Amino acid sequence: MADLFILALLGHLTGDYLLQSKKMALRKSEVGLNGILWCTSHMIFYTAAVCLFLWTISLPVVALVFIPHWIIDRWSLAHSWLNLIHGRTFESAYQSKEKYREFDIAFTCLVYAVADNTMHLITLWFVIRFVML
Repeated sequence: MADLFILALLGHLTGDYLLQSKKMALRKSEVGLNGILWCTSHMIFYTAAVCLFLWTISLPVVALVFIPHWIIDRWSLAHSWLNLIHGRTFESAYQSKEKYREFDIAFTCLVYAVADNTMHLITLWFVIRFVML
């Protein structure tokens, strides 16, 4: 299982960082059809990368890689989660009047990225644990 998870992690990193353009990243959460199309195009590249590393085209695996990632990215669930737990948010970082505001903004970006990646990796773990094994 650990080997499959490492392969899924490599697929995740490839799909989310090496194959996602800045335009995809910024526009996938936009309201309306445009946001849906940008999010879907990102998911196609992402799912292809993960499935390539896992060496599978199994329909359940493809669907369970594509759909949760689409939901997490489309509605920016990491941001919603950080709001829910009163964690670091972009709103509070930008409104900060602190001396080190820029550091706060940068650290908030890091916290958001870790929260987002954690959500994605948990879903990939479920796919491997309950569908592939």
